Amino acid sequence: MKKFSSYSVASSTEIIHFASHPIGGNPAAASPDTNTRAIFILAAKKAPYNVYGNPFYDHAGYGNVFSVNDKGAMESNIQNYEYEPKSGVHGMVFDPTETYLYSADMGANKIWTHRKDNQTGQLSLIGSIDAPSPGDHPRWVAIHPSGKYLYALMEAGNKIAVYVIDEQRHTPVYTHKTYPLIPPGLNPAEKYRSDVVCLSHSGKYLFATSRANGPHLTGYMAAFRLSSVGSVEQQLCLNPTPTSGGHSNAISPCDWSDEWLALTDDQEGFVEIYRFRDDFIARVAHLDIKEPGFGMNAIWYD
Repeated sequence: MKKFSSYSVASSTEIIHFASHPIGGNPAAASPDTNTRAIFILAAKKAPYNVYGNPFYDHAGYGNVFSVNDKGAMESNIQNYEYEPKSGVHGMVFDPTETYLYSADMGANKIWTHRKDNQTGQLSLIGSIDAPSPGDHPRWVAIHPSGKYLYALMEAGNKIAVYVIDEQRHTPVYTHKTYPLIPPGLNPAEKYRSDVVCLSHSGKYLFATSRANGPHLTGYMAAFRLSSVGSVEQQLCLNPTPTSGGHSNAISPCDWSDEWLALTDDQEGFVEIYRFRDDFIARVAHLDIKEPGFGMNAIWYD
């Protein structure tokens, strides 16, 4: 839990461990005596194909950048870039050109912007902005394919905050528009915490989920219709999920179609498939996976 790892995909049912690298930056982060954990990882899709990782909890004030070999396996730590001492980044996203990186920082309650060097893949700081409200705790970010709109999920605020991207500085600017991820009247501070936000394959829709803090409650799944440039046209639904979601309740849209969504749950241990059609979401499959620790996130493989 204190290392970032890479695996080779041997087949659709087998992965093989290649290498693991300790958390870099603050020396205390990799110590077995601290609670720091490797929490999030993002692989670049453009050369030099570096991998970007974030630690979490204490001593998490640095992000880590790893080079890869010619097969894509993580090779070495080439940069530890600084956030701030109280940071805890839980999600990142590149803009469509993969020039700018946006980080959701729960610990410092900020969204950061870094510029990526297109030769080395290393990062330099552009700036940061505070979340809309104190204690919002930005957890996850997604960006529209147009590059004009950024969506930040606030874990404690239980909402999606919408930002436009400044065309000159490439930093997010808050639009003062938010959308709820739990129904009105529920107590967000004590019973709910939102999880992930992501776009459909076409970029025409946005999905997000929230979790509940007790097994007697449900989480929620939200869908939004977007304009061609990324502004939110309408919140389509806010549906209860089968359970609280546990630590997960993470939604994963299909990578090649708008029609399919996966939802993972670690309260009971299952993955579900949903069909999204005509602006409605319907569950079509359920698979129990009673393995300890299952299941935080799903990826689609074709």
